[in-house]
Amino acid sequence: MPFCPNCKLEFEVSVKNCSDCGTELVTSLHEKIILDEDNFILLTVCTEMYEAEFIKANLESADINAFILSKQDRNYPFLGTIKIFVKKEDKNSARDYLENIIKQSPSTEEE
Repeated sequence: MPFCPNCKLEFEVSVKNCSDCGTELVTSLHEKIILDEDNFILLTVCTEMYEAEFIKANLESADINAFILSKQDRNYPFLGTIKIFVKKEDKNSARDYLENIIKQSPSTEEE
């Protein structure tokens, strides 16, 4: 079965490109990440994928590897969660960086 190297989704044999991102499919995923409790820690939970991608991109710009685990239903996006994990050794710097991102975000409240 072909897989999308970006989305990590599995497709039928007849499909050539990912329906979500348009990337050409590959026959296997080389990278296998196991998010075990000995090596990784939950950093935060998001409700929207764009929010998780934003946080991940910002963390990676600070050389902190982050991994997204989405248990969100694509047909009903309001169901499920999107979790961001980091390596245990990056926990403190990731939390500090995340707090910094939140402080710099524009306020949605009217003044």
